[in-house]
Amino acid sequence: MKVLLINPAPEHYTRARCAPLGVLSIASYLEVKGHDVKVLNRAIKSTDINEELDEFKPDFVGCSLLTVMSVKDCVVVSEAAKKRGICVVWGGPYVSAIPEMTLELGCIDMISMGEGEETWLELCETKAKGGDIYSIKGLAYMKDGKFVMTPEREFTDLSTLPTLNFDLVDAKKTLYKNYDYDGIMGMYVSKGCNGRCTFCYNHAFHKSCRRSRPLEHFIYEAKFVKEKYGAKAFALADELFGYNKQTLHEFCDALDEANLGMNWGGMTKIGLFDREDFQRMYDSGCRWLEFGVESGSQTTLARMKKGLKLSRVEEDLKICKEIGIITLCYFIVGYPDETEEELRETCELVEKIGYSRFVSSYFSPLPGSEIYDTLVAEGRLTPPKSMKECMKTKIFYSPKPNLSKVSTLDLKVVRSYMLWKSFTEKKFDENGKINYATARKDIMDVLRSLKGHGFKAGVEQFVMSGYEFLDIFFYANFFPKIRKKYNIGRK
Repeated sequence: MKVLLINPAPEHYTRARCAPLGVLSIASYLEVKGHDVKVLNRAIKSTDINEELDEFKPDFVGCSLLTVMSVKDCVVVSEAAKKRGICVVWGGPYVSAIPEMTLELGCIDMISMGEGEETWLELCETKAKGGDIYSIKGLAYMKDGKFVMTPEREFTDLSTLPTLNFDLVDAKKTLYKNYDYDGIMGMYVSKGCNGRCTFCYNHAFHKSCRRSRPLEHFIYEAKFVKEKYGAKAFALADELFGYNKQTLHEFCDALDEANLGMNWGGMTKIGLFDREDFQRMYDSGCRWLEFGVESGSQTTLARMKKGLKLSRVEEDLKICKEIGIITLCYFIVGYPDETEEELRETCELVEKIGYSRFVSSYFSPLPGSEIYDTLVAEGRLTPPKSMKECMKTKIFYSPKPNLSKVSTLDLKVVRSYMLWKSFTEKKFDENGKINYATARKDIMDVLRSLKGHGFKAGVEQFVMSGYEFLDIFFYANFFPKIRKKYNIGRK
């Protein structure tokens, strides 16, 4: 079978984009099983989909969606495929949460629910044998106007999957710069997370289960991208890297034994490790770590089911700073029922850990998350009636709907301040002069992201990025009374 897999171009992209690992895993699996696979990474470069379809002539077209921001491009691809009578399959966390609404778009034959490797293999092999593809596990589709879901598919044993073939995505184009390091390649050593955070899709999609890949697979891939594509560092895209101390030390030992000579970083959790563990990471090449702190209020964290003790935040970040590991903390503002006092506690924490970097997002009720279902059940959130209505939302970039007890203006000021504080981070070069390294990096990321999408798309993205910059600058700097109210930005 011939399969064309699509990593779509999101509508809003102002950051460097790594290799599409989910799509790449499915493509690599199908390839070793004897199928002809091509990957289009439209997040890097948007080509004429009609020409691609006419030249490759696939039996299947697959689109992977992480968020609603990719729907528009997926529709363009799918409508072109349907005109040619090609079977279209969508997958990913977003559409797995709302399959029936997604299918109502009319340009999709079926949804691959959950992880896609085994489902895609069975689709190809069943079709090749002339069997009924609509009877296999892990699918959702419309039949005679009625929504149908086949039995749920079990998780795949990750040791049975092959190493990723980075040639399928022209990996050199996915290298990016971040945290003062260049030539970074996105990679992964595990799937899922054992957490139950109420705002996350993990519990529904991964069943709060974390599974590791064989370390020898990862080491092989790291050597490959270093030798062939010039990767100098790798960023782990795992939902939760370093599940526990044993897993962490096994990983660091494997890196030492392989003598990769690559820097790295990933997402982990506050409170999992001690100084000796962070030092072990640094010694094996770790130079940055990301933490989902989310709030400075223990009350809010309890509602989020974060399982995080605030007393460890300053301790862990301070240790990382002393050792030489750059840290980035994620925060959510406007969580349902968050009060001004709880938001003030978050601001106090941000000021205390001002040496870290920050990413602050507005709360967005994501389909498939526990809080989404709760808000709908309580009548506080009206779910969208169609995918076209979903496409109008701006997740993470808009405070609407504001379900907190804090004014929308206050949320905008606090979020913007956090972002501006991180953006204007001061560093000193070898001559003692101030160097706004983070600001320069972010600007270059935006400029790089404009390549490959054509003049019109490039201009639109440049305008959007400029508007976002001015919006953040305005709210971060022109509301002194609100900043005083939350005690932020005061020397």
